[in-house]
Amino acid sequence: MSDFKIIGNPDPVVGKEEFYSVNAFLPSILPFQNGASNNSFEQPVKWEIYILENGRWRKTKENDKTGKRISYTFLQKSLERKGIRILARRGEDVARLNITSHPAEKPKIESIELLDKNGQKPSKPLSYGQTLKARVHCLHMEKHKVYVTLWEDDAAGAGHNKANEKNIIQTLSGIVKNGKADVDFLLRPSFAKIAKQNGPEEGKIHEYYVTTDFNKNKIASNNVNVNDVEAPVAPYKAKVPVQQPETPKPKASVPQPTQPKTKAPASGSTTAPKVKATITRVHLTDTSGRAISGVFKDKEIKVWIDSQGLIDKEIRLKLYDEDGISDDLLFDEKFTIKSNIYAVVVPLNKIPRSKGGSYWGEGAEQEVFAYVEVVQDASMNKQSAVVDVDAKVFKPDPVEHTNKAAKIGEGDKQEAKNCGEKYCISKNSPASELIREINIRLAGFGGNVPTDKFTDRTEKMIKQFQRDYMKVPETGKVCGSVLKAIDEFSNKWEEKISDYTCLCKNVSSIRNKCSGFGKGRYKGEYVSSSKIERYHKYERPGMHRSLLWGTSALRFYLSEQNVYKYLWKTAGYRCWEHNNSVPRKSTNHMGKAVDIQFSKNGETIGGKVTANLPKLNEIYNKFYAKYLDAKYQWVNGKNNFSIEPIGMGKDQTYSWIHLDVREFDNEYLDDKYFVKSQEKISNGSVFQLGLKLGLLNTCNCSSGGNNSDKKSKEDGKKGERVDPKKLKITAKGKQFIKDWEEFKPNLYNDDSKDHHCTIGYGHLVHLGPCNGSEPQEFKNGITEKRALELFDLRIVQFEKAVQRDVTVPLYQHEFDALVSFLFNCGENFFVKKKAPKLHKHLLNKEYDEAAEEFLDVTSGGLKGLVKRRKAENNIFLNNIYDSKH
Repeated sequence: MSDFKIIGNPDPVVGKEEFYSVNAFLPSILPFQNGASNNSFEQPVKWEIYILENGRWRKTKENDKTGKRISYTFLQKSLERKGIRILARRGEDVARLNITSHPAEKPKIESIELLDKNGQKPSKPLSYGQTLKARVHCLHMEKHKVYVTLWEDDAAGAGHNKANEKNIIQTLSGIVKNGKADVDFLLRPSFAKIAKQNGPEEGKIHEYYVTTDFNKNKIASNNVNVNDVEAPVAPYKAKVPVQQPETPKPKASVPQPTQPKTKAPASGSTTAPKVKATITRVHLTDTSGRAISGVFKDKEIKVWIDSQGLIDKEIRLKLYDEDGISDDLLFDEKFTIKSNIYAVVVPLNKIPRSKGGSYWGEGAEQEVFAYVEVVQDASMNKQSAVVDVDAKVFKPDPVEHTNKAAKIGEGDKQEAKNCGEKYCISKNSPASELIREINIRLAGFGGNVPTDKFTDRTEKMIKQFQRDYMKVPETGKVCGSVLKAIDEFSNKWEEKISDYTCLCKNVSSIRNKCSGFGKGRYKGEYVSSSKIERYHKYERPGMHRSLLWGTSALRFYLSEQNVYKYLWKTAGYRCWEHNNSVPRKSTNHMGKAVDIQFSKNGETIGGKVTANLPKLNEIYNKFYAKYLDAKYQWVNGKNNFSIEPIGMGKDQTYSWIHLDVREFDNEYLDDKYFVKSQEKISNGSVFQLGLKLGLLNTCNCSSGGNNSDKKSKEDGKKGERVDPKKLKITAKGKQFIKDWEEFKPNLYNDDSKDHHCTIGYGHLVHLGPCNGSEPQEFKNGITEKRALELFDLRIVQFEKAVQRDVTVPLYQHEFDALVSFLFNCGENFFVKKKAPKLHKHLLNKEYDEAAEEFLDVTSGGLKGLVKRRKAENNIFLNNIYDSKH
């Protein structure tokens, strides 16, 4: 067995260089071996990195190295990888080391310095027209953006001083690469005006410095001296507009002024000034030369190389997919520069998709950039900006039939979609908490008790739900589409627990004698010698969930017609103070009953009049009995919904209908079925519960006609998802955002990686840290009233962003969750492809999957963002607005 092993850190931190080597142990050379021969122990060590994608390992292209000791620096995207492996080869020996990268701890800006354009400390004063380079030295901030502000210094001594706040010049940004970010400032002659505003005492030398903000602290650089514009200066070169390639036109013949004749230069000499050879710019366009905006979807892309002094020089053009470990090489060819503006067309459709990673690893787009270097001098190079390219334009990879793991995975997925009810939950399925939850949620579709068994009543209930709500063929079996439809029904029709609180709040003599749902008194005590539930004095801990969901189904069925309408609840809970003050002996309303008022053709059914009775009986027959299978006057009511008798006598209902669950067996009246908080009514998503229980194939299956509520969605019924352009954020949605933002009267830099200047309830003053350029109103601090005004003005732009970027129907709570998400992340978050999976799922109407993607947008796991994303996910999925944190 070989002892060949990799030595190094298997848990690297993002942005930190890690060194890897192989063990130095070499087996003793046997006497008959020639120690000087070319054996495997003397061969070089070759290093590779592999990425786990879609069940198989893909070799990266630009991580190959050779040597006994090498280094790798893992970048931010490595955190998203399902698996990373370093492989070392030496002859026939192979060693592997699995890598798990971790977020950088305690990001830090160590220092900032000012240099000349070549990256050297200036040895003499600079001049206006020259470039000043600010170099920010960072720790654990790889690929982060930092903002740098240039100031003219009037104060004595070095460092930032309040006296200089009027001397702000400009703020620019740079990206951290290899631990540093370079930001170039062109010293424009106009800057001298700011320097001179201090008066004649400013002198012939102006002093400049830069600052950057981190963790609400301002870090200042050293000062550099710049000659006044009256002193001799280097020629000032203003910015030249971007040159657009075009066909040269013949110049018209124009009379030229007579020039003095000069002697022709001697052979081998020239009078023209020597041009410094350099690549000035590299950028990407479509083949017509138009700038790229959004996701690029053409089959060919054009790379423009602007240069000077490089005609007839050989360059090397590389096209990369920006990656998390190191960038994947897509294209690599050499060309000879023929003009100062030279273009190369790269056929993307001939580049295999896998070169940049699979769809599962990289998503629907690849981030592509061009890199150009001069072959004779590799230090002369330039990189383009990154553009998003639709992955579909690349050449599809051939299917590897030998890859059994991937093939089986794909087969399972396909089989689950059309499983022929193989994975459906039915009467043959074992008892489970998922079945119990289904029996509770659909209790109003035929009536049922909260059992964990799939009974005949369960099957009948599923069929009724499929027929009446989903409007699909009845199978009586549960697969993924049924689970999703149950969640959809739950989101739309969930009862409000606040409508059920105790009536003692309305009686002055006993006002608020309980918290809303009794005090838990008298368990096991009865108002009669008959120890049956009807006389049980126990103040149940809330409302029975099956009763709540039965009422939800009743409201759904009432919404399907226009004659009878649900109005309000007369009574939900009644504690013993309320019972004694009436007085009453019935204990039904201690968590087990609800009274509901109705109208017919727009007229309220109210008052103690006999004309109400036929209307109430019709409602009972057409809705309670037909759909909920509710039993009249508890006749044959064992384990069924029941109603009180309708009539004008004692203990009869004459303007309302009473529904209760008092005839349930004791096992179905256990305390665990009673709730008194809104989030406990739904108790989460049944679809997610299925996934947690390992029923992946069940959740994926949509066979047997169990398609989601497509028909009803097309019908556009009341209560369905609607066009987001018709929605505005609700008051509770606004309050949710304000609770998370928290009012701050003074300027502060937010907790995002770019530390944007903010005030009030998350009101963005400007991008980048606060730098003294803010309006005076904000510098002085604002009142909460003003903060609310700014909030209401600003929230509109995020409503519009959702309306612009989400083109599929939404529920109101889904809309609110998305407004909160963009308010926190930025109105162009979807436009900039910052959350491509979330956006794609939304546009595909994969609402549950979109909700799950909220949880991944946490800037690498920031604690506050993790909590906020969970809260927004809860709004989106469950219509629960919980801003506690």
